[in-house]
Amino acid sequence: MPPGMKTERKMSMKPTTDHTVNIHWDYSSWVETNNSSTVWKDYDLSKDWREDGPFDISEVDLEHDEVNRLDLGALIVTPEPEFTLKLVAAPHSSQEVGLVVDHRQSSLQVSVCAAPSSGEYCTTMRDEIISNSQDAHRIELGKGPFGTEIRRIMAVANPQGKQDFAPVRDWLIAGPRWVVNVRFLGEAAVDIGGVGAAADLIEFVRNMVVRRGGEAMMPGAVIPLAVGGTPGD
Repeated sequence: MPPGMKTERKMSMKPTTDHTVNIHWDYSSWVETNNSSTVWKDYDLSKDWREDGPFDISEVDLEHDEVNRLDLGALIVTPEPEFTLKLVAAPHSSQEVGLVVDHRQSSLQVSVCAAPSSGEYCTTMRDEIISNSQDAHRIELGKGPFGTEIRRIMAVANPQGKQDFAPVRDWLIAGPRWVVNVRFLGEAAVDIGGVGAAADLIEFVRNMVVRRGGEAMMPGAVIPLAVGGTPGD
């Protein structure tokens, strides 16, 4: 396993107290006046949000690529020295299904899911995330760098056992028969403009390459990750 890579046997996409941030939020920057699913579906289809990445393996030529990349099977990433990367396995399984990237006071969680070729499955996944957010203190939809983003304030317990709140942002990025779910936690989750804590992690997302594979999979099925292989394969 490459230096800096870790494997954990527990998969949790919920924020922890490590991702609470002690800053003042301007809630007005989060609010969008129309949360209609039709409006946001149209917004997702209004342009090519992947023009600058992330890319499908069919859209790039990595054979003679000199960039130092890490091959995780369904995902090829370009780590920076100051990033800490961890593969995370599903509960009661040895199968890695997610990637966590820690950078200063922020974390990025990435998973790759199978999807229909229509490119509209993001709406379905977004609705599922929202419906499963029973612990959310606040949920808004907003315009993000990859289309519609889900902005949530999640209720968590602080080290003293009292209620606290953690910001979370989700992006659903559609490619050829796949959707990447990107989740920001910590300071990057409140950097809506993407010029502060989120900037380096957004660039990390844009540099990702997805290798879905040709096997048939149910829409929404998580595509496993694994260390090894050659990015050009």
